[in-house]
Amino acid sequence: MTNPNSNETTPSVARQFGSKKCQLKNPEPFLLTAGGKIKCRRCVGVSSRTKQQCGHVALKTSNTSRCKWHSGASTGPRTQEGIEAIRKANTKTGSFTKEAVAERKRKFAELKILAASLGVY
Repeated sequence: MTNPNSNETTPSVARQFGSKKCQLKNPEPFLLTAGGKIKCRRCVGVSSRTKQQCGHVALKTSNTSRCKWHSGASTGPRTQEGIEAIRKANTKTGSFTKEAVAERKRKFAELKILAASLGVY
């Protein structure tokens, strides 16, 4: 971009704001809450627009000192027991389990054979 009044160029917006290298050099590790009575870990997330550190408290279970907005999505269950527990917890009616889908496919194939033998299709 060029300023019409001078020959100087301004830096591009992408380099100025959208950079992935917007980490703070000296992040504040703790945050005082409840009038300075409670000392908590502070989220190390950084705004790409303002280059300021996030003002929220880090999650107690976070290994990376991130708040609930900057911690990222869950990667899901890792073990077979965990996968099975999630599968059972999300089953609502049982009509879309592997066994039910296989049974429906078998019945429709049988119905198609009967319809073809009767000359319906």
